[in-house]
Formats: sequence, C-alpha cells, structure tokens
Amino acid sequence: MAPATRQLEKLPLSRGQIVLRICGGVLLTVCALMVVLGMTVLDERLQGLQFILYWTWCLLLTFGAIILALWDMLLVRRILRRTRRELFEREFIDRGFTGNLGKKEDR
Repeated sequence: MAPATRQLEKLPLSRGQIVLRICGGVLLTVCALMVVLGMTVLDERLQGLQFILYWTWCLLLTFGAIILALWDMLLVRRILRRTRRELFEREFIDRGFTGNLGKKEDR
C-alpha cells in the first residue's frame, strides 16, 4: 500500500475519452435545457403529438448520455486493468522475482 503522503499520479485522458466526455456533457446540457423549457416556456404550446415527440427526444438524448457514460466507464476500467498489468510486470516479472522464488523452493 502506498504511503499516505505520496500523491497518486493521474492517468492522462485519451482523445476518445475527451470526446466522449464532451459529447456526454453536451447531451446532459441539452436534456436539462429541454426539461426546463418543456416545463416552463413550452408547457402550454406542447399539445398532443408535439408533446409526445418533444419528451421522446428528451428521453432519447438522456439515454444517449447514459450510454456514453457507460462507454467511458468501460474505457476507464480497460485502462486501469492495463495499467495494473504493466505495473505488476514491471515490479515483479522484470526484476526477476519469479526466478528467485524458484531458487528458494529448491532449498
């Protein structure tokens, strides 16, 4: 376990993650704006089919933001797994600890 005084390095974001997060933020902003406008300004104007289409689009945009968030989460998990594997290989396999373990067992 790392000492409490040691600061952890942040992993840099890939270009794909940056794009996903910007798109997710835009979708959430549009959804919030649609909810506010739909509940206040457009409340009396949305009737019948317009009402259904408006709120369907709001729902679809919300689902799109959720899907982007899940996709970003999977990317973060993949990067974390790869980083852990690289750290393990660097600390244990590259230093020859596996060879030393075999020698200790022969004693």
